[in-house]
Amino acid sequence: MSFAFPARLWLLAALPALVAAAWLFARGRRRALARFAGGDARAGAFLEEVNPHLRVVRALLALVAATAGIVALARPQWGTRLEPVTRKGVDVVLALDTSRSMAAQDASPDRLSRAKHGAASLVKSLAGNRIALVTFAGKAVIDCPLTLDAEAVRLFLDAAEIDSVPARGTSLAEAVRVAIRAFGPAAGGEERSRVLVIFSDGEDHEGGEKEALDLLGKARVSVFAVGYGTRRGAPIPSAPGDPSTAGYKEDREGRVVTTRLEEEFVGELAVESGGRYFDATGAESEIEEIAQAVAAMDAREFGTVLRARYEERFQIPLALALAALVALTVVPDRRRSGARGPERRTVE
Repeated sequence: MSFAFPARLWLLAALPALVAAAWLFARGRRRALARFAGGDARAGAFLEEVNPHLRVVRALLALVAATAGIVALARPQWGTRLEPVTRKGVDVVLALDTSRSMAAQDASPDRLSRAKHGAASLVKSLAGNRIALVTFAGKAVIDCPLTLDAEAVRLFLDAAEIDSVPARGTSLAEAVRVAIRAFGPAAGGEERSRVLVIFSDGEDHEGGEKEALDLLGKARVSVFAVGYGTRRGAPIPSAPGDPSTAGYKEDREGRVVTTRLEEEFVGELAVESGGRYFDATGAESEIEEIAQAVAAMDAREFGTVLRARYEERFQIPLALALAALVALTVVPDRRRSGARGPERRTVE
């Protein structure tokens, strides 16, 4: 047997204290009655109509009702049955830019950290959909294929670092090509809602806008993009071993290289594919809007699986608690007429 909410069983620990409190209260009330009557002998005259045995029965019924009610509240479960579960959702590929420019710190603490946090928030909001992760720089790789396991996607996100893709530079067209490959072919020719979410500063060194748009149109993929960084720009921190003396990447003439948010290419991919482009915000309102847009899309079946489900048995303790409460209202604590003990005589 198991419980859906086992923590609620801790309420049972309070019952002994309540019983002790009730006993102390009854004892105090009896002493107060004795003081009012002028002694225990005279107090007995007031208790003639009370049946102590029935009063104990009522106390036990109240205890049973409380105990059974708490057990019902914890929802006991035993026995299982298999039920078919049809999974529906949207295929979503996250494309994370890990190029050197994402190390710039015009987004706190840096662009990549902010992008990873935004992607992780989106993964959490998209629970129930299939999600894949692609990281890209000059080349792109599929770090995590489409999966319903959101925790696995978050693990790969945590592991993503600057230059985790060995090819330097940034190629958005390559990211699009690999992302479409990550979607895979639709089973049986079935068309599914497909979404590509790009987290990048928008810098691109390879071009290929037209090819990327053609690929997106043929694959029927909608693009949402989030841009990280500022249009004013920031220097790129140098990598370990870089000869830069200022701590920032320099060009051949010794000038510090500045990277800026460039949304033209990635924004065009988003708009032309029917999606949207967003500048990243501290509140991550753009992540919520993307999640809402995905939720509004036509979900398709991923397949049907058999899931073992525990049978709910809270009805049994709940019925016992209700029966005890009903009995509590029926059982009196006074003697029936004619069932009193011998009358006491008051001594003058």
